[in-house]
Amino acid sequence: MTIAIIGAMEEEVTILREAMEVEEVKTIAHVEFTKGLLNGTSVVLLRSGIGKVNVAIATTLLFEHFDIEAVINTGSAGGLHPEANIGDVVISDGAIYHDVDVTGFNYAYGQVPGMPAIFTPDATLVEKAKTVLEKSNKTYWMGQIGTGDSFINRPDQMELIKKNCPNVVAIEMEATAVAQVCHQYQKPFIILRALSDIAGKESHISFNEFIEVAAKESSEMVTELVSLI
Repeated sequence: MTIAIIGAMEEEVTILREAMEVEEVKTIAHVEFTKGLLNGTSVVLLRSGIGKVNVAIATTLLFEHFDIEAVINTGSAGGLHPEANIGDVVISDGAIYHDVDVTGFNYAYGQVPGMPAIFTPDATLVEKAKTVLEKSNKTYWMGQIGTGDSFINRPDQMELIKKNCPNVVAIEMEATAVAQVCHQYQKPFIILRALSDIAGKESHISFNEFIEVAAKESSEMVTELVSLI
């Protein structure tokens, strides 16, 4: 079994790459795929680039060139939960686009026509992730992840997302696109993010300060999880 691990930014994949026993590095359409062992498990690690289109291209290339059994989307996110803190972990129980609106044609807010309104992660993977986090005594939150092609650093942006997507507890720029491609290929997936900022509260400043904290938290979690899959 080979597990794919997808991160958008170099900071989000560096720790994982350094922990791997690398067997092969392949670049396809400017996306670098690193194949090897992580914690004794066969994995393919890729840095997709930021945003929905970049990660959709990268995830499609992944499935077309590698035999993948399951996908872990990892990295950082901005927290929306009022009690969340930087470094906390979010396990997504659903992925939704917070910047898609086709409600004029009777679709749910966030729903792409022809697609589910919410993409649901694999229940078994979610339970295994919860096991890892509970053993480590890390603070984690369950809830929807909201994806859009904007970095949210103003209160008005945050309030609009809360209004349209009230069950979203964290926001970022790739996860739902990963989920949509996994849905199309019928591959199980899980979305795990560590909070690098609290959206709307000078988040551009705290993101730059704490991205490495979030990367460390998410990488440790993924390293433990792959051995359970």
